[in-house]
Amino acid sequence: MKISKRLLAGLAIAVTSIVNNAQADIVEPFTGGELSSSWSNPIGTDAQSYGISAAPDGTFGTVLSDGVWSVNTSIPFVAGETLSAWINPSPSPAIDNNAQGGRLYLGFNAGTTDAYSFVAASDTNQLGFQNNTGYTTPSFGASAVQNYLDQWYFLTIGLSADGGSATANIYNTDGTTLLSTVTESGLSSSNTGIALRGIGGAAITSLSITAVPLPAAIWLFTPVSGFLLMLSRRRKALV
Repeated sequence: MKISKRLLAGLAIAVTSIVNNAQADIVEPFTGGELSSSWSNPIGTDAQSYGISAAPDGTFGTVLSDGVWSVNTSIPFVAGETLSAWINPSPSPAIDNNAQGGRLYLGFNAGTTDAYSFVAASDTNQLGFQNNTGYTTPSFGASAVQNYLDQWYFLTIGLSADGGSATANIYNTDGTTLLSTVTESGLSSSNTGIALRGIGGAAITSLSITAVPLPAAIWLFTPVSGFLLMLSRRRKALV
């Protein structure tokens, strides 16, 4: 009986460790300030040559200014995962009177004709959601007030387990201090691609996806724990 309890506790710790230590995989490093060949449009300029300092992870990434969408349907981003990147949408006019502000669009559920996106909009001091049907740029759905300095921020987009809602978080340059959060629900799309767009010199680097292996952990834990519980009950019956 004691052995069963110890094994169950050990398995629970192992599952927790798997979930908590999920690693982000960089899916677009912007090598040399350029997108890889799997994107639909070769947008962007090397941020290093543009005069932007390195992001906290030491990379420079690319600067997006031309307002053109680029889509990548070969990188799947699915329900339960988190899409993230270091971004610098340029300073807000409210922060710098000489600034015009910019916008960084990070799209998901992207296909050939449409996507959803969260937009870091320093021109209007917002973090907002858009339904980019036909790759238009309509008014925001859900949004939050967010002023932007001329610095890097960490943006994450998490899809719910059923894919019906998405939450965007903006963190300060330390990558841990939460500044704004926005959630949009009622999402419905079979597309799994990602998309990018930028205006006003918005920069992005280290585009990553974190896949939490929770289902695999549960399938590992459930049969073994069930067997141990059955064993402990048999032992009780024999006592």
